[in-house]
Amino acid sequence: MGFLAPLFFVALAALAIPVLVHLIQREKKQIQRFPSLMFVQRVPYKSTQRRRIHNWLLLLIRLSALALIVLAFSRPFFTRETPPLPGTGAREVVILLDQSYSIGYGDHWDRARAAANDAINGLAPADRGSLVLFSTGAEISLRSVGGNDRAQLSSAVAAAQTSAGATRYAPALKVAGSILAESPLPRREVVLISDFQRSGWRGEEGARLPAGATVTPVPITGGTEAPNVSVTAVSLTRSTFSNQERVEVTAAVVNRGTRALTNGQLALEIGGRPLESKPLSVEAGASASVVFAPFSVSSNYMRGTVRAGADALAADNAFNFVISPTEPVHVVVVDRGGSGSAGLYLSRALAIGDAPRFEVTVRQADTLSDDDLRRAAVVLVNDVAAPAALGRRLARFVEGGGGLFVALGTRSSWAQDVDLLPATLQGPVDRTRGDAARIGALEYGHPVFEPFRAPRSGDFSAVRVFGYRAVEPAASVQVLARFDGGAPALLERRVGTGRVLLWTSSLDLAASDFPLKPVFLPFIHRVARHLSGYSEPAPWSTVGQVLDASFGAAAVKPGGGVIVMPSGKQVPLDEEGSEVFELAEQGFYELRSRSGDGVAAVVASNVDSTESDLTGMDPKEIVAAARATDDGARPGTAGVPLPPDAQERSQRLWWYLLVLGILVLGADTLISNRLSKS
Repeated sequence: MGFLAPLFFVALAALAIPVLVHLIQREKKQIQRFPSLMFVQRVPYKSTQRRRIHNWLLLLIRLSALALIVLAFSRPFFTRETPPLPGTGAREVVILLDQSYSIGYGDHWDRARAAANDAINGLAPADRGSLVLFSTGAEISLRSVGGNDRAQLSSAVAAAQTSAGATRYAPALKVAGSILAESPLPRREVVLISDFQRSGWRGEEGARLPAGATVTPVPITGGTEAPNVSVTAVSLTRSTFSNQERVEVTAAVVNRGTRALTNGQLALEIGGRPLESKPLSVEAGASASVVFAPFSVSSNYMRGTVRAGADALAADNAFNFVISPTEPVHVVVVDRGGSGSAGLYLSRALAIGDAPRFEVTVRQADTLSDDDLRRAAVVLVNDVAAPAALGRRLARFVEGGGGLFVALGTRSSWAQDVDLLPATLQGPVDRTRGDAARIGALEYGHPVFEPFRAPRSGDFSAVRVFGYRAVEPAASVQVLARFDGGAPALLERRVGTGRVLLWTSSLDLAASDFPLKPVFLPFIHRVARHLSGYSEPAPWSTVGQVLDASFGAAAVKPGGGVIVMPSGKQVPLDEEGSEVFELAEQGFYELRSRSGDGVAAVVASNVDSTESDLTGMDPKEIVAAARATDDGARPGTAGVPLPPDAQERSQRLWWYLLVLGILVLGADTLISNRLSKS
């Protein structure tokens, strides 16, 4: 026998404590009534006859309890004198069963479960088996079940179902490696059952098994000589007809099968009801796009599905999306007024476009009301002399989360006591004589200019500026654009929870020809989107993505919502940490309030379309990558004994000793209580 922590035997000195307790002289008190103790003298009494052990049973019980506890902490184990021979001994078998949605092709899933049952039936009574189900991630269904309990493993295989996830081999191999690394058995094996898709293996070097472990691949292939059509994406194009928003759906379809699809059907469903169906024919290895007629968007969270006909792999035949009416962005344009309004170009530019749709209100400085500011998300001020009262109102508007765009001109003025603009205004710069100023350096990483990064996406250098205001940027202000001479053209500053953009020239033909250039309209749209914080909700997500659980938090109280999964399972937000939620199923996720007041938000979830590619790989590639590079013999195999810590971990004698010691202490308590009563 060996011990991992023999130093704990020093604690055996504590065995003297029960002996000392039993040898303590207990003075017997005999009550004798006296009228007065004044003349009674206390005389010490000593008796050597009583300094002996009276209850040997109680002493032995206490000594045994302490000895068992000390022995447990010393971590004992029985040493093996003869190591197992190569190829002999019990096995630790980990069955990795692929449950990605591609394994549902044809009869592949039934064949995969049959292969898993074959591996289970091959377990000897001394063997141990584990079942790991994997797709994008890996989950241990059963761990280290004895060979005599094969029925548990078979039941787990029968209860397993295909998932909506894609194939990833590395997580499964890492889980198998952790199980095998903790096993004391001399032989360790992995049975990998999968269709071995090329897309599921990226050559992860971290997915290595312990030295000496073997991998047995079981390919589930064949029977793929048929069309395999998948709907990979949809495009939603919005338009307005008779003051009603309409959406045109264009579906992208790919045939990854080996045979052409002829006389197929592609249907568009809205709200669970068929809306339109079109014929579909796709050659093998080709793609096609199908355009459906526009339909009206009449309510929030309208659920749509583009569905192809049934084939051997049904999971990728449907593509879900959610669409809602576009919420308009309210913009207030403040200008000088008059027949030649300087805000004309701004208003016309914002009137064009549907994503998002801008609702524009034109006001003068003296007619801008508090109600206008409450409704507005963005305020555009073009060459206006702003009095101090207006400046303070706009400052409160920005601090509350609003967006402000200020275009400076010769008439622009701002009160010095209003700390709002990104720069201090200085005198005008006249560029009417000689060459006009040009817009030079741009910060293409900023959201305003990011769409213009690509070539031929917008030429700001063609804009001629005949006059602008010199400014002195404040501290912590970002300069987004400069003129060719280096003077700031566009500056940004954060104020409270809002933003202020300052354009140092006016947006009319008096100061530049900017309103006549093609980049003017997209520039104004990007400015309004950025200042309003507008972002169009994603019409769909992919299984495996992590969804921010606050996607509908505005409609439910914190901790008061519940997510209804496509399968009908309800998950309270607080159980998921109220922060994130992983999409694991295909279909529509609903966020509801626990009071049942209705649906607060809907998210469409689709399978990863790359999983539809059934192109296989050689299983030997995974086997070679999973094997450890150490060519030495693994402890416990080839006649090499297991190390002491592995032997102790497999026997776990300390646990039994500790439990036995606690039981003995309990018996000591019962016996001592009975003796004290007697």
